[in-house]
Amino acid sequence: MSHSTAARTEVASAGDAFLTVLEYGRDIMLSDGMQSEKRYFQHGNTTTFEHSVGVAERAVRLVNLFGLERRVDMRSLVTATLLHDYFLYDWHDDEEWHRLHGFTHGRIACLNAMRDFGPDVVNDVVADSLTNHMYPLTNVPPKYLEGWLVSISDKMCATSEAVSLDRFRYDRTIDDADALPHVPSLGELASVALALNSTDGLGRIRSRAYRTLLAMRGR
Repeated sequence: MSHSTAARTEVASAGDAFLTVLEYGRDIMLSDGMQSEKRYFQHGNTTTFEHSVGVAERAVRLVNLFGLERRVDMRSLVTATLLHDYFLYDWHDDEEWHRLHGFTHGRIACLNAMRDFGPDVVNDVVADSLTNHMYPLTNVPPKYLEGWLVSISDKMCATSEAVSLDRFRYDRTIDDADALPHVPSLGELASVALALNSTDGLGRIRSRAYRTLLAMRGR
């Protein structure tokens, strides 16, 4: 396959995946909560919104590549990928309550998503995928294939964003930030407390590393 043919195939694959994301996730993408993610940078110069859409596209492309169409629920997969980082704050801010962001944000994203979209959207597959997408940083693996696709796609996109030369630009700005909706997270210490102590059946964060960090902090 020539370079130009491979490039056209790559573009077509990405285009097909984006159309699938729109088909199953347009309502979520247009929600105030998702739109508010344009306020925050995720990796380098990539906003949380851009990252989340990119993860959704990547996951759909993996489904197509490996012929998994009959093994996944596409609505749940697209929902989980779009909402996997639905923590609704800037994790780069020097705030004590999210210093352990890597360990807690999946759970916080799940709780925020449950609040804003309800159990019909955040079903068991979506909830588990959100809570456990940071595996193995948190030591509870996803229960469903959709969750594994979220986790793998997230790491692929995060790595690409982290090594991109674009991240070294120093003019990071959010266009028309004041015009974007603001949807608060469940709240600083309250959101962390919910993430640690909730017993609503969605599972706890059980990372040994996380417990060690808490013990070192005297909590």
